[in-house]
Amino acid sequence: MLKRIQTIFLFVLLIFPGTPSGAVTSPGDFINSCDAVLSSKEINPDSMFSDAWLIWVKQPVDHHHPEKGFFKQRVWLSHKSQTAPVVFVTEGYMAPNNYTAELTKIVEGNQIIVEHRYFDKSVPDSVGWEYLTIEQAAMDHHRIVEMFKEYYSGKWISTGISKGGQTAMIHRALFPDDVDITVPYVAPFNLEKEDRRLIEFFENVGTEEQRRRIREFQKEVLKRQDELMPYFKKLANRKGFTYRMGDEKAFELAVLEYPFSFWQWGVPVEEIPEPGASAEKLFCHLSNGSDFGYFSDQQWDQIGPFFYQAYRELGYYPYLATPLKPWLNEIKEDTVSNRFMAPGVSNLVFEEKTPLRILEKLKNADPKMIVITGENDPWSATALNTKGFTNVIKIEKPGGSHRTRINNLPDSLRQVVINQLDDWLRN
Repeated sequence: MLKRIQTIFLFVLLIFPGTPSGAVTSPGDFINSCDAVLSSKEINPDSMFSDAWLIWVKQPVDHHHPEKGFFKQRVWLSHKSQTAPVVFVTEGYMAPNNYTAELTKIVEGNQIIVEHRYFDKSVPDSVGWEYLTIEQAAMDHHRIVEMFKEYYSGKWISTGISKGGQTAMIHRALFPDDVDITVPYVAPFNLEKEDRRLIEFFENVGTEEQRRRIREFQKEVLKRQDELMPYFKKLANRKGFTYRMGDEKAFELAVLEYPFSFWQWGVPVEEIPEPGASAEKLFCHLSNGSDFGYFSDQQWDQIGPFFYQAYRELGYYPYLATPLKPWLNEIKEDTVSNRFMAPGVSNLVFEEKTPLRILEKLKNADPKMIVITGENDPWSATALNTKGFTNVIKIEKPGGSHRTRINNLPDSLRQVVINQLDDWLRN
C-alpha cells in the first residue's frame, strides 16, 4: 500500500513539478490572480519562450508609508516553465521593450525585466524626488520577486548591465535572500560623488601613445572650435537637440567626455584623426565618439533621474579640464561635474555614507556573484572590489570595453563563468 502511495505521489510530481499546494498552473492565471498587478497584456514571445506579457505592477511611492500613494511599474515577463531558473533583469533606466538577455539564453530560464522607478513610464504622477533612493528601488524589486516566487520554483539569478548591474548588486545587498546568484555586467560601484579612481584610470589606461593621440585630438578640436561649430549646429538642428546651457558649453563638454567614451566603447586608436585633418573629419570623429545628445535638453528630461541618483547616492566621475584649460572658453573650473544635469532640486546633497553602508551589507551577505568587467572600460576602475568576499568571482576581459559580455569573453574565461553557473544552479 505504501509503495502504491509513493508511486502516485511521484506521478503527481512529474505532472506538476514544484507546484505549491493550491497554486494555479497557468502563468496567465497566476498574473491575473496577483493583487499587485494593475493590468497585463499578452505579447508575442521570443522563440525560446512559450508565453510573454507586459505587466503593470502597483508600487508604493514610499514603501515605508504606502498611504502616500502609488505608481505603476513596467515589468516584462517571458515564460518558459514553472521550474526553470528565473533571470531577474534589473534595468538601471527605462525598459520600453522586451528582449532576451544573454544570461537567460545561457541558463535556458524564464525572464523578468523591471523598469527602474522614475524612468520613462514608471514614474509617479507627482514626482517627489526624495523617494528616488536605492532603498526604495530595492524594495520595488523585492516586492516583485516575492510576488513571482509564489509561482516559479526554480533558482533565481539577478543581473543587469552598467547601472542595471549596480542596481542588481544593491538589491542583493539589501535583500540577500531574494535571489540565489547575481551576475552584474560592466557595473560601477562608486564610493564617492566623483570617484577619484577614474582619474587614476585615465592616467594609466592603454599605452602612452594612445593617451597622447587622445589628448592631441582634444586640443585640436578645441583650437578649431570656430571651424567645427557650424557642423555642430547643423547636427543639433537635424536631430532636434537644444541646449539650455548654450551650444559652446555643450560642445566643450562633449570634448571633455571624449576620453571616457573612447575607452568605454573600445574605439580603435587608428580612427583618431591627426592634427591638421579637415574640420569635417574632426567633427565626424568627435560626433561618433562623443554623444552630443547626452547634454541636450531632450536627454536632460530623460536621464535627469540618473543624475539625481548619481549626485545623491550612486556617485559619478569628474571631467579633467585642467590639461585643456588654455583652449576652453566656457568651462573655467579645473574639474567639472555633470551635477547640472540633475533635476533642479534644492536639497540635493550626496549621502557619503551610503555607498560604504551598501558595501558593508554586501560583504556581510557574501552572495554568490560573478562580476564581469572589461579591462579598458572606465567603469572597471570603480567595479566592485572583491577583497573580503569568498563567494564573489571577478572576470575581467583583457582589453575589454563596456561591451564585454559572457559570450565575447576568451574561451577559457567564458568556460569559467559557465562552469560556475552550472555548479551554483545544481547545488
